[in-house]
Parts: sequence; structure tokens; C-alpha cells
Amino acid sequence: MKLQQLLSGLLIAVAAGAVGCNLLPHIAYVAGGTMVQPQYEGLAEARVAVVCVADGASYGAGNESERLARGIASNLSTKVPEIDVVRWPEIADWIDRKGWDQIDYREVGRGVKADRVVAVDLASYQILDGSALYKGRADLTVIVYDMEQDGREVFRKEITEFTFPPNGPYYATEISEAKFNKLFLKMLADEVSKFFHAYDMIEEFGTPSI
Repeated sequence: MKLQQLLSGLLIAVAAGAVGCNLLPHIAYVAGGTMVQPQYEGLAEARVAVVCVADGASYGAGNESERLARGIASNLSTKVPEIDVVRWPEIADWIDRKGWDQIDYREVGRGVKADRVVAVDLASYQILDGSALYKGRADLTVIVYDMEQDGREVFRKEITEFTFPPNGPYYATEISEAKFNKLFLKMLADEVSKFFHAYDMIEEFGTPSI
């Protein structure tokens, strides 16, 4: 039955003039809905701190890791039911007062009285593809610590070789480096956030315009 539904979806897409386009949204719709459920639902109704560190290195305000954490936190605050996201200045102030070179995510969680900590280890991050081309690439690990269970790790997911745009790179004549970096960070934050909230496959499908 499922195969028949998929084949019907393909025929409908072709009949509607979708030849040459990616047919995934059409197939998903016919095959039984387009909503994707979160892989971890434990952030709902919880006080959550989002912390990101680049390559296990020293913490530094104003860098890509901070901006990624802010982007993820912003997404979660609007898309996870009844979540209480710890404001970034509160997290940054606590870390600065401790003067740490290395961040212990659990200690941050205890320090800001969070129920959960979403920790993001940004192993690699780059946006240049040659001297005049932009193509973002990143590797990262996302971990959730449950501070109500003494900091026990309750979720872990690796994102390896995340790339944007998925096809060819942007030329430097199309977009500035600052604008591309901002766009790539947004796409990366959206990708991480999807682990924790439901989303519509069709609405999320495609590459944003620049």
C-alpha cells in the first residue's frame, strides 16, 4: 500500500509540472503527512541553557560559537512549548565571573539554575571555498544534560559535514562575507533546533534566497 502511495505521489507531481524539481515534498505529502516530530522532547516546560564552544577552545564573546548559541536559543524560545530559555547575557556573565578557560557545561547549568543544558561542541567551521567562493561547512556534536538528574547526559547527536548551500557555492560577487556568515549560522542553528521541535518538511524544504 505504501509503495502504491509513493508511486501515486510521483505521478501527481509529474502531472502538476514538477518535472526537473525535487519531488520529496510531493511524495511526503501523499505518503502520509509532512510533520516531523522532535527527536528529544525534554526541553518543553523546562528552564534551558544553550551553550556552544568552538573546537573545545577557550570561551570568547562575539565569535561564531556565541552567535550560534544565540540562534539556537532564539529558535527554541519560539518553537518549544512553554520553554524558559536562559538569556545569553546571564550565561555569559556567569562564565566571565568564573574566568574559565574551558567550559564545563554541567557547571554552567548549575550556575544559571537550568533544568537542561543544550551543549554544542563546534568541532569545525568554515565558510570559504577558495578565494572568491562561499560554501559553509561545519561539524558539531549536540548534547543535552539533565540537571534534574545530576547532569546526566540524556541526548546526543552528531552533525557531520553539514554544508550550505547544498549544491554549488556562492560567488563573492553575489553576497558579502558577513552576510553569508550570518546566513550559514542561521541555517546551522535551524538544523540543531530541529532535534527539539516539530516542523513541517515542506515548509523547511528548499534553499533560502540571498
